[in-house]
Amino acid sequence: MHAAPATRSVRSAYLLLTLSSLAFGGTWVAGKLAVGAIAPMLIAVSRFAIASVLLWGWARSAPSARAPLAARDLPMLLGLGLTAPVGGTLLFVYGLRMAPASDGTILTAGVGPVLSAALASIVLRERTGRWAMAGFAAAFLGLTLVIRPGGTQNPDRLVGDLLFLASAACWAVYALLGRAATRRFTPVGATLYAAVTATILLVPLAIVERGWGTLVGAPRAAIGGLLYLAIIGTVVSFVFLFEGINRIGVTRAASFVLLIPIFGVSLAALVLGERVSGMTLAGGALVLLGLWLVQRDSGSVSAS
Repeated sequence: MHAAPATRSVRSAYLLLTLSSLAFGGTWVAGKLAVGAIAPMLIAVSRFAIASVLLWGWARSAPSARAPLAARDLPMLLGLGLTAPVGGTLLFVYGLRMAPASDGTILTAGVGPVLSAALASIVLRERTGRWAMAGFAAAFLGLTLVIRPGGTQNPDRLVGDLLFLASAACWAVYALLGRAATRRFTPVGATLYAAVTATILLVPLAIVERGWGTLVGAPRAAIGGLLYLAIIGTVVSFVFLFEGINRIGVTRAASFVLLIPIFGVSLAALVLGERVSGMTLAGGALVLLGLWLVQRDSGSVSAS
């Protein structure tokens, strides 16, 4: 009697998680369109200012997403704001000025979850099995193929790729802090507070940059890229992600992260016309293999 509704719920979760990965994958293309005309600090502050307003409206429509703040929460919120929203976004934006979007989606979206698992193993003392160790090795080999440090890489592109790796590290630390934040707040509340904190931190940097004029004369493609980053890449993607997690659980939902680099590279080729080399594809495949192995190890740990 209840099998059909349960099946529909699982299928809808798969659809939401796939769309969430597609939305995340598109952020590198949107960012590439935006950085060509709009000042980097302005992109970052506009993204999280718009996202803060939309997330606030979402939190108001779901009272459980709101939680009272206390003074003891401020260090945690500062850490959440400084890592991925501020540090990760600025590194992402400046990296896009020097390297292709396809590099960014492989190095940031592919390596970030593996780094997060590695940090959890070190900081939280989570058990690391043989599959995870093999995954870390595969991901490391894959990212070296993407970056190609042996001299065949364009120097600017190499710097951009290193910025993407630093951005991935910021997201890994953010994920670690997010585990503590979601014990205190719901995921929507934690994301809202992180976005607001990031906006407050980024406003002074945007004022110093004095890039407001770039927004006025920016072409439609750049404005569209900025709006995509704020609405689709920050809010909608998280709405779908959280809803999918609520329906099928964290462990089953985690594997959909594998789709982000695939969507990102495909969109970069289709929309931006980027040519992806065989070496980059091979490196990306190894990164995905590494992430899959880490996820497999995590699934076996949670099941045991």
